[in-house]
Amino acid sequence: MQYFWKQMTIKYFSWSLTLLLGIIIFSSCLNTNDSDTEFLSDAQIYGITLSAAYDSTGILANAKFSIDQRASLIYNRDSLDFGFEPKDAYLTLELKFATGVVIHLQNPDSTYFWNNTDSVDISRLKYIEVVAQDGITTKKYEFKLNIHQQNPHLLVWTQLTDMYLNLPVDAQKTIVFNNKFYTYYRSGQSIKGVESSNGITNTQLDIIGLPLNVQFSSIISTPTGIYALDNSYNLYKTNDGALWTIVPTIYPLKAIYGILPSVSTDSLLTTIDDRGVLKFAKTLDFTSFHVMNAIPNDFPVTQFSAANIKDTTVVWRKYMFLSGGKNADNALNSKIWIIQEEDNIKISTSGKTAPMPTQGSTLFPYDQNIYMLTTATESKNVLYISEKGNGIAWNLADSLQALPSSFNYRTNASIIVDEKNYIWIFGGTSERQTELTDVWRGRLNRLAVN
Repeated sequence: MQYFWKQMTIKYFSWSLTLLLGIIIFSSCLNTNDSDTEFLSDAQIYGITLSAAYDSTGILANAKFSIDQRASLIYNRDSLDFGFEPKDAYLTLELKFATGVVIHLQNPDSTYFWNNTDSVDISRLKYIEVVAQDGITTKKYEFKLNIHQQNPHLLVWTQLTDMYLNLPVDAQKTIVFNNKFYTYYRSGQSIKGVESSNGITNTQLDIIGLPLNVQFSSIISTPTGIYALDNSYNLYKTNDGALWTIVPTIYPLKAIYGILPSVSTDSLLTTIDDRGVLKFAKTLDFTSFHVMNAIPNDFPVTQFSAANIKDTTVVWRKYMFLSGGKNADNALNSKIWIIQEEDNIKISTSGKTAPMPTQGSTLFPYDQNIYMLTTATESKNVLYISEKGNGIAWNLADSLQALPSSFNYRTNASIIVDEKNYIWIFGGTSERQTELTDVWRGRLNRLAVN
């Protein structure tokens, strides 16, 4: 019976199309007035918009559709929101010389002439076929409605390995340099290092020149090299990740905070000892310093976490943020600090008591915001977010961005964000004060790139 009706539908459609074309030709003959009329063969669609009464947020109405004339394909480049359910919708087609439009549906298959006003079930829409004015030329477009198949606001985490380093590990720090991960760690009476391009497998480095008393939290990378301080505040540098040499400086160094975003030239921000006064100083390569104002008494100089925001579209939105650590008197820092350069003359600082634990926390920029991996009273890690990177208002990340239950509690983790919007978490110190050797990677679905 189904076969019979399917055959009848096809015959009916073919007869209807033949009848329509016959009417067109017959009508044209009646109006020739003894002169020839040219019927155009343009069957292209030049524009399409969709709308629906149930689409209260305008997701469908605001969708931009592209028309690939060569591939005969109509599609939306930006996928519609996750969970959007397409139903009947009104089409607006931009046509120039068309006699009719045929709608092809699927699941189940059916075909009918569209009267330009009736709604169309876009959940089943497969083809839009245009009949040109000449009644012969047709062009069939495949219709593809792209909808996010995953929640774009979900932060998906994967544990890549639980044994990235060979034990024993007493302290560690991972940075990225020249598009590779470098991890330095103390193992007994030796300083060791590994290099990796994927965070899973690595190559052992023969570390030369980096002392046993290195401050692992001080290790930072720049475009030209990797730097570190030891407990006597001597400065060391490597250009290849393995061979370290001591770098003489004209001022005794107390801290290296990282690259400070600037309106003019980005520089490394440091704290130097200027005849007994601790001051901010900027430098490009530690061969010369631009000495600035004194640091606040409670400003951290060791064991802190730092991150920065540089918005190229907003001149003033260039900040550095600090959390955790200790000041020069070895007192714990309980504030989140916002640092900004003022006209190459002064470093302005604003410190506000943090609404969450910050000792052992890790700051990192992500999705134009500042994130903080911190601790909670239940001995588990949580993520806090300062939206738009203002560093003032902090909110606990919602459940979509929560860390997985299998993520072991840690402090002093190394966190890196790469160009593909992946967040990499390397190791850290466990609740039992042992070093973890796992590697995690996470990314928001909507920031996924090929």
